[in-house]
Amino acid sequence: MRLIRNLIAFFLVGALGLFSFNAIAATTNVRAGGSCPKVDETVVQKSLTYTCIKSGKRLIWSKGVPVAPIAPTVAKDLVLTTPSYTPTPPNGGSDEYRCFLLNPKFMKETYLKSVTITPDNLAVSHHGILYRVPSMSVSTTETLDAKSTEPGWPCFGDTGIPGATAFSPASPSSWISFWAPGGNFKSYPTGTGMKFNVEDQFILQSHFMVMPGSAADDKRASMKITIEFASNSVAELKTMLVAAPIEVPCATSESGPLCNRDAALADLAKRTSAKAALQETALLLTCGKNALKPIPSSVSDCSQRVNSGMKIYGATPHMHQLGKSVTVTYVNGVTGEKTILATRPQWNFDDQRTDWLATPITAQIGDRVSITCTYDVGLRSLLPIYKNLSPNYVVWGEGTRDEMCLAIINYTD
Repeated sequence: MRLIRNLIAFFLVGALGLFSFNAIAATTNVRAGGSCPKVDETVVQKSLTYTCIKSGKRLIWSKGVPVAPIAPTVAKDLVLTTPSYTPTPPNGGSDEYRCFLLNPKFMKETYLKSVTITPDNLAVSHHGILYRVPSMSVSTTETLDAKSTEPGWPCFGDTGIPGATAFSPASPSSWISFWAPGGNFKSYPTGTGMKFNVEDQFILQSHFMVMPGSAADDKRASMKITIEFASNSVAELKTMLVAAPIEVPCATSESGPLCNRDAALADLAKRTSAKAALQETALLLTCGKNALKPIPSSVSDCSQRVNSGMKIYGATPHMHQLGKSVTVTYVNGVTGEKTILATRPQWNFDDQRTDWLATPITAQIGDRVSITCTYDVGLRSLLPIYKNLSPNYVVWGEGTRDEMCLAIINYTD
């Protein structure tokens, strides 16, 4: 019994001695050249790593080496693809807007470094817009998606979520990126990224344009979204849309029932949606135009006030097939100095690239961003998509035969 007690005491003393040694070693002031206990043992002190080395017959601490910083973990590229879908434009039109919910399964705050949208059928793909859906709006979107027997749901004008609008920043969805022919809107400027929170999702709005007489086999299409992630140490890039109302009359050489503005608006509502057809009135009011007696013109313009300080990184102009030229301008509210953010003296629908500024502009409250677009209805006689279509009074609309005057501005707070 006594022997057992002695053994227990021996092991306790040894354990306490070992604990005491480690405690002392951990608190000992290590210095280069000082004695150390064991070859290859390391100690970290004041962000320096010391290694025990043999020098002659002595064991000494090496010169301290800075501790290597832990690189932030960045997720690998993510690829999402919309369901393959055969567009069937409503009411005899040539255009269909279809939205698809895509779940990236974000489990932490995430920043997007680049977004590439690739359609697999250019014959029917007019453009694609990628929206963010906050987690609080996901269930509503899933309910909307479930109502359709076909993949996705119709969404002329915006994402189709109740309360969503095309231009309000308070919508339950917000513009992230887009694809249009020739567009290079892929990588965001260095040091910036689009922010997503846990369980946020995407909506991809696909605009399909089907030429009359196209075979069914030629229409099926999908879009692939490839996402590259940034570290979390970037500024949050945001999107502001500046749009102008459009009131382009038929040419004097043209005639037909749709050259009447009211008839053209009714036709737009029939081909797209009543909600989409109301956007022209909203834009007239927003841009300070007379919504009751709009003035027909081949020129559209609008100036939007900057309501909070921001740093502008770039701009992308967007028009349809009748566009002739477009210019997006920043105006300093104090000096009146103008800076062109993007311009296309000769609009090319197949070259819708983003113009990134070499040096971002710091805009203040009271500054303005404006857009001016010009149109040529004479192009209707030259372009195949207008073949067998009666001329129409052109307003802002979602169809290919309608027009847009839009600037996508990218900025950080």
